Amino acid sequence: LEIISLVSQLHGELDSPAACDPVREELQALLPEKVSWGQVQEQAGLLLQRPHCSFAKAAAAVAVATAAIIESSAAATRQLHEARLALGQVLEEGASYQPLLMTPLPGLLARLATAQQDRRSRGLQHVETDVIYCGHLSIEEELRSLCPGGCELHFLETVSPEESRTACYKHYQASMAAVLQREQATAKSPVGSAAHGNTLILSPLLWQWRPELRRDLERLLREQAKWKDEVHWLGLPCVNGSSSWNWPVRRLRYEFWKLAYDVYPTGHETSAYMSLAQFWALGDTTSATRVYSTPVLLSLEAFLERRRREYSEALGRPSSPLPEPESISEWFVELDLAARISGLRAYTLLLGVSLENDYKAYARLSARMSQTFHIEAARFNPKDAQQRRCLFSSSLEAATFTVEHGVVIAWCTRQKLRQMFQAVGGWWLRLSPRKHIIVPVSASLLNIFRSGESGIFPWDGDIDANFIASHPLVVGSLLEDHRAHLESLGYTYILKGDRVVFHDLADTVRMDIWLSGPQAVEAFDIRSRLCGVRINLFREQLDGTVMYYRPGEKLVGNTKGRLLQCLWKGHNACLPDCVRGGLGVGKDGCEFPDDFVHLDT
Repeated sequence: LEIISLVSQLHGELDSPAACDPVREELQALLPEKVSWGQVQEQAGLLLQRPHCSFAKAAAAVAVATAAIIESSAAATRQLHEARLALGQVLEEGASYQPLLMTPLPGLLARLATAQQDRRSRGLQHVETDVIYCGHLSIEEELRSLCPGGCELHFLETVSPEESRTACYKHYQASMAAVLQREQATAKSPVGSAAHGNTLILSPLLWQWRPELRRDLERLLREQAKWKDEVHWLGLPCVNGSSSWNWPVRRLRYEFWKLAYDVYPTGHETSAYMSLAQFWALGDTTSATRVYSTPVLLSLEAFLERRRREYSEALGRPSSPLPEPESISEWFVELDLAARISGLRAYTLLLGVSLENDYKAYARLSARMSQTFHIEAARFNPKDAQQRRCLFSSSLEAATFTVEHGVVIAWCTRQKLRQMFQAVGGWWLRLSPRKHIIVPVSASLLNIFRSGESGIFPWDGDIDANFIASHPLVVGSLLEDHRAHLESLGYTYILKGDRVVFHDLADTVRMDIWLSGPQAVEAFDIRSRLCGVRINLFREQLDGTVMYYRPGEKLVGNTKGRLLQCLWKGHNACLPDCVRGGLGVGKDGCEFPDDFVHLDT
């Protein structure tokens, strides 16, 4: 369309320069239907030798791009870009070449459109397909007959749906290894063979095979072959084993140590491609029964392999083998995430249904998935309970990771700190609601400026506070009298002079508390909340904290720290960039885009 737009602007009445007179005859040599790309390149080379005829260069560039697209060459995108540049140069040099664009360039473009349509209408006849299935259905022959040109089938039948959910992961991985090995051998072969264009993966949670499912899968394969340049992976709406409609399109939120499969407000996005807008739904996920372009699927597998290695090493576990997957659903979640990170959107064809149960209903946040993607909290369906798995053994370890990589403090650390402050702080206030108060100190006080009502700010890894009483205290005996109750809440303490270090029983998080009394609690006349717990402040304390910490400027490490900046580009928990290569705060105002960074969102 960009080329046609340029051409339409170049049509006019002026004569062409003499240097372009022979161009018409030479262009005719590029028009025959069966001319090969090599012949086009050879003939175009003659035109490219005419330095004084910009139109000749532009026409030659368009001809080469046309032939490359007709032959589905990998160089088509680059050649098309060069053609656009060449036509742009013609436009800049004036209208003297315009009549030459009437013929034969429109003919070239028309032939291009016809060739594209012919290629797409051929469907599966020239596209070989891998079909991968592991499950309890006896459908081997049905799957073999799916493709007119023959499929390469990777099939394993299990004895029950329960066995499928636990035994199929290895089969799918072995099948992908076989596809990769074959593709590598084909690439090295001097003779070569037909490329395997797509891969159909059938869900291990298929609960029935019907003739209409076969037709729906055949249509899905045809559509993938037709739109393989625009659509990299696609699936179908689902009907589960209780004959209930199960819409598979979800929006993935993968940020700040969390994963959430969210529902789109109106079900899905609409494709920007006009031809795909009416019968397709666009999103981040689709059914577990899905079709991939085989090169895309192999690239996602390679990405996952790199991610498993790199992210595990970053946690200090380079030599430890990754734990085994906990269910087959794990592979589909991994593929969803790999596509999301790679910017590949999922298309769902609105014609047809897959007879399968929801793979997300069986997904688990396993140790393997948690380490591979640095996820500590996951919700695979909006109404499901949140699953949690912690990656760091202590708040110090998590804080060190934050400083080294410029990311948000790990979800588990912030959650445990909040729970401890709620439990221990609640215990202190309940002892004497009118005579006991909590006063946050040091950087913990900055939470009142940073949405700390429900949790600590995202790059803070500890809590410091004064527990103040209006009556005299003997700290050691008070704590000893309540040791058993504190342990029943899941916490204990270490006395260090006038400071009490509270920690959970596993000693994964700590907070520093100073207990004192008697003091005039009524002087702390400003009330607020931290992590949902009532706190008290006074005006001079606020002024002193602002003057010392200058909290409008967001730093990691407080007064001796650095401006927020992500040092691990691409990590899901990146802090906002308040440095921008020395340019300072940008249009985002050194702020997160929304409140998904908080614990409960």
